[in-house]
Amino acid sequence: MQENNMRLIDEAISFEAVKNTFRLGWEFITLNKKFTSSAIVVLLVLSLLGSIPLVGFIFSVFSSAFALSIQIYIGRVVYETKNIETFVDEINNLDSQKLIEHYFAPALGAYMGWMVMALLLVGGISLFIGASEINIANNTELLSLLATVGIPLLLVMLIFAYVQPLVQSNIVMANDFKEGFLAVFTIFSKDVWSLAMQGSYFKYISIYGTIVFFAAILFSFIFSIFSAIPILNIFILIVFVYIFSIMMTVSAVMARRIVEG
Repeated sequence: MQENNMRLIDEAISFEAVKNTFRLGWEFITLNKKFTSSAIVVLLVLSLLGSIPLVGFIFSVFSSAFALSIQIYIGRVVYETKNIETFVDEINNLDSQKLIEHYFAPALGAYMGWMVMALLLVGGISLFIGASEINIANNTELLSLLATVGIPLLLVMLIFAYVQPLVQSNIVMANDFKEGFLAVFTIFSKDVWSLAMQGSYFKYISIYGTIVFFAAILFSFIFSIFSAIPILNIFILIVFVYIFSIMMTVSAVMARRIVEG
């Protein structure tokens, strides 16, 4: 360590940042096996309850907010912890009650923020289709429209995905519902886009994103094998999403620290 105030995240970034991203995320998942198992079971149950007509939406909201609470927690631990010993102690002492008490409110705010964002996106696309006077019942016209706007839309989505880690890090730092909600919309912040232009950020996200891309392809193949098996397919999906969300959040705070310099 070069400085007395050097944190765990600084050490992780200084040597094999991408490798340490996966290492820290995996240690969180495996260190406290009791919590990991409980979290996956809770998410599985909530997912199944989410299919109930009328009241299922409530369980879906709680499931998403609970998952975001876990992400906020691990993001803060990685970002703030002093050393690996503190990191291990913090994770070993984690329990669901502590998670809900401290992080559910900002997580719920972030969930609502993403919901509003999704509604705005869907509304914008609907208005565009309406203005284009396209008959969505006409497959030929609809396919023609998708062919025209598909590539630009994909490029826009890739660009937003590029800065998303910095947005996720802002969500991690949120302290209440309002901050969690507003953190989502920092995706339109000039400061976020300016930080994303740093070469160190581009290098880190490019390498990490490439690894995640191929991992997702591999998972898709594995998932297709079990997709026809009820319950098991949902369980496998939840396990993958859980692991992916943890890695995504660790990468987000790592990226934040990289641009902070």
